Amino acid sequence: MPIVVNKEEKRRSIALASKSLLLEHGIKNITISKIAECAGVGKGTIYEYFSNKEDIVFEIISVFISEHEKRLYELIDEDISTKEKIKRSLSLLYSDPYYEKQLSIYREFLAISLTSNVDEMIEFSRACREKFLTILAQIIDDAVIKGEIKTEAKDLVGMLHTYSIGMVVESKVDCIDAKMHIDQFVEAFFTLIQKKDIR
Repeated sequence: MPIVVNKEEKRRSIALASKSLLLEHGIKNITISKIAECAGVGKGTIYEYFSNKEDIVFEIISVFISEHEKRLYELIDEDISTKEKIKRSLSLLYSDPYYEKQLSIYREFLAISLTSNVDEMIEFSRACREKFLTILAQIIDDAVIKGEIKTEAKDLVGMLHTYSIGMVVESKVDCIDAKMHIDQFVEAFFTLIQKKDIR
């Protein structure tokens, strides 16, 4: 009886086996051969599950995004202030060496997607944006319901996300201390949105 392979599971297992390779070498410096070797499969097997290198990179970045999403949803459930949740959600990528490597890959991905005009990359970026907007909106909505912040704060969720993307670029270009900058930003942000009777 032939062995039935779940295509999505196999794609994911190749991506999981290859993520350290991507973190170490970056998008431009990995090859199908290196990915196949790292995943312990032949090059032909790679092409059974992926159409090209970019397709593999999407899958690996999807793994990173799933990990990041999981951490953010865990953050939502923590018994900490809304201000602290926003600070942590914005500074998570700057919190340890593993995330900083992911951040480097994300910067490279952004640079390629902004200059290549590949529809799949643009659509992938949009889908990622929607995931993170949903999480930020949940944090803000919960705080509005609890009466901690003004209802108008809901209109600023997109701006919070835009700030976070800007910080990805600025922290590299200007070598600024992202965590300190995020702390200052969130303090100023909460000065505007926090209800005055809440401390």
